[in-house]
Amino acid sequence: MPYGKTYQPVEQWIDEDGVLHGDEDARNQNPVIDEPSRYAGQLLTRSALRSLPDPEPLIEGVLDQGTTALLYGKWGSGKSFIALDWAASVASGRRWQGRDTQRRKVLYVAAEGAFGLKGRIDAWETGWHVQLEDGDLDILPVPVNLTKWADVHDLAGLIREQRYGMVVLDTLARCMVGADENSAKDCGIVVDHLNTLREATPDGRGVVLGVHHTGKDGKTLRGSSAFEGGADTVYQTCLDGGAIDVTREKRKDGPCEDRHRLHISPVEGTPSAVVSVHRGWTTATERTGFCPSCPPTSGQPERPEPTCGRSPKRPESHTEHSPAASMTCSNPANLSTKAPRHASSSDFGTRNECPPCPPVVQVHGKCPVHPTPLGVDMRSWTGRCPVPNTPQEIRR
Repeated sequence: MPYGKTYQPVEQWIDEDGVLHGDEDARNQNPVIDEPSRYAGQLLTRSALRSLPDPEPLIEGVLDQGTTALLYGKWGSGKSFIALDWAASVASGRRWQGRDTQRRKVLYVAAEGAFGLKGRIDAWETGWHVQLEDGDLDILPVPVNLTKWADVHDLAGLIREQRYGMVVLDTLARCMVGADENSAKDCGIVVDHLNTLREATPDGRGVVLGVHHTGKDGKTLRGSSAFEGGADTVYQTCLDGGAIDVTREKRKDGPCEDRHRLHISPVEGTPSAVVSVHRGWTTATERTGFCPSCPPTSGQPERPEPTCGRSPKRPESHTEHSPAASMTCSNPANLSTKAPRHASSSDFGTRNECPPCPPVVQVHGKCPVHPTPLGVDMRSWTGRCPVPNTPQEIRR
């Protein structure tokens, strides 16, 4: 008898009449179904389908509730800055790049350690004049192995207990140690467990975001295509000179197109920086100081056509000047000393508004038009406000 093998008596296989019945365990693998299917109670009729809630945003036009998402990019492309910016905006209820957010408790799994997060969160609070309270944004400074059910079960229990509406895993690579990123099987398990964590959020309507790297080519998501195939939303970050392009490559429900051109802006008095709209002087509007969406006023020259090829027409839903438009209007009455809606990097192009125009000089550390982060010098090199006909009390 081979070592380690245990054999059953032949009597367990053949009855007294000599009929072969087989192993009891083998028979149990294919039992006779005499009960209703467990899926019967999960069927949706047409009426039930109509009553399902419509998709709702966590961050308007960026992340939808009840989804899993991936944010990937090459090292140094700002993906962790953006993930933290999303997380802090949701935790505080602050708009992200002009997009409304639904305020939720956030769990940030800093799988590579919490070193550096203190400075980044300090910079975010200082730059945007927002104080995150205890319980708004919690940090878990240890990795959670998404290939081990025990780790996933424990994290899901924490999410359920604390009612986190957003969970960030930074990075996925540190949360699947020992697994093969090129294996569709291993990556499929990770994606399935991301959905398990999402189901643990209140009513399953939270967002689970994984931060990942690019492959050797620096252009595509590292590892198996099962990552992208299983996620509901996929964004990529890419460096372009001094700017960071954030582009959506996949969205399960709704239009896919979404692009943000951002910049990492250092915040004075802190060791880190914040993510803000990139304001490179690259468009006709920015070079001339005229907004193509605003009609010319008496005595003003005709405005040049924008060279970007985008239509200057604004959406019909916009009945008043956007901040970018009011900042470059030749009519001083359109300038306000209050801080209106922050101009979104993606408002320009995908929404067919005018591109971002030069901001006015800060007064006492604050921009009178935009809630610009403290310590970020938004003046032109001449030290003068580039906006024509700006009221004298602002132009200084």
